Amino acid sequence: MIKEVANKISTSLGRQIDIIELSPQRDATSGTYPAHGWSAIKSWCTKFSQKNAADVAHLPQMAQQYLLRQNWRALLAFNNAEGIIIQLDTDIAHHLSDIAPYAPGTCRKTHCNSNVLFWLKEPAASAQLYLALTSYAIETWLLATIPPSNAVFNDLPPNFDYEEISNVEDRLIALGFASAQKRGRSRIRKSPYTIYEPYGKLIANQLASVRQRCSAADDFCRHLES
Repeated sequence: MIKEVANKISTSLGRQIDIIELSPQRDATSGTYPAHGWSAIKSWCTKFSQKNAADVAHLPQMAQQYLLRQNWRALLAFNNAEGIIIQLDTDIAHHLSDIAPYAPGTCRKTHCNSNVLFWLKEPAASAQLYLALTSYAIETWLLATIPPSNAVFNDLPPNFDYEEISNVEDRLIALGFASAQKRGRSRIRKSPYTIYEPYGKLIANQLASVRQRCSAADDFCRHLES
């Protein structure tokens, strides 16, 4: 989805925006991606967080030197990249408690933002560090390709907010998107990963509407455009 949006923005700007996958990475043998939920994102952020001499002082000298070089800014330099994007769905906000437990009813995005920065040991996001925190799920962007007049939204009030819809997957499945049983309930099918390629193209083809209906999508596009 992110790659297709980047391609669309590239066409609009007349310059290429390349997205380099860091995590998860596709297995060269099987051509598949490993599972990569929020806990894997946390592990990656912790591994590539900023470190100082005091953080690694208890380790042997060789290990200290290695870990001090292992950070996301070094990855940018190695890949000759302008910035890094960390994408996290905020439907898991209640699982994040490194700073404090999530208070129901408060802003999920703010809570997730604070926790990701805590993992990275960063005071704030920046031009080089963009947190793509999608409201509930990135599949919200897919749902936003469906006009509000569609019958799947009949139970919602007029002028509803797409980003406040919590049962995004249920509505997509009702619309006919591929599903699979997972832990006793129907979920959007995510395997093989190629199933999401046409979804990304659908979002890109209707990007103007998606941006209008989802502030997270619009924020992300503005970041790519800047």
